[in-house]
Amino acid sequence: MGDVMGQEAEGALRFRGAEGAGRILVESAEVILRGEIRARVPRAAVHGVRVEGDDLVLETAEGPLVATIGETRAAALQQALLKPPRSLAQKLGIDASVRAGCLWPVTDPVLQEALAGRVAPVVAAAVLVAEVLDSAALARLVDALPDLAARPVWCVNAKGRNPVLPEARIREAMRAAGWIDSKTTAVSDAVSATRYARRKG
Repeated sequence: MGDVMGQEAEGALRFRGAEGAGRILVESAEVILRGEIRARVPRAAVHGVRVEGDDLVLETAEGPLVATIGETRAAALQQALLKPPRSLAQKLGIDASVRAGCLWPVTDPVLQEALAGRVAPVVAAAVLVAEVLDSAALARLVDALPDLAARPVWCVNAKGRNPVLPEARIREAMRAAGWIDSKTTAVSDAVSATRYARRKG
């Protein structure tokens, strides 16, 4: 699961005056280098991308990042980088015509912004959203599930090493209630969201 672009390649990397073997990964919000050179470069910090022979060259605020990965892979990663990242609203599958219903008010500012202009009453919404940050909210959600029909629910959970309510406990409770998780997306530095749908049959 996860909402990454799924583009990666192995080869020789050069960045910040260092070079070595490794892997470059293009994700929705950042470019990640792993191996002998390790770095994370926000997509917003990449202000140019081109292919020179076998090299993928990214122009960044910290200087050029060069990945020698072969012409075919370089072209594929260039295409991925030139494609605008999807907005959070798009990741959640909502827009002006496909609206979300909040089971209760959301508090995360990034999520609030994504929902702006895309919210409908719960009874009329195509997709539902619930911030599930503690055990009380989880119990409240589970109690509401029988009335939600077949509409998908995005459960928004806290990130971090020791959240009040671990995401695994939400998944366990939702699966026990007959709801299956299908994908996860980052929302903000504080929370992520997992999409659940009622199990068929």
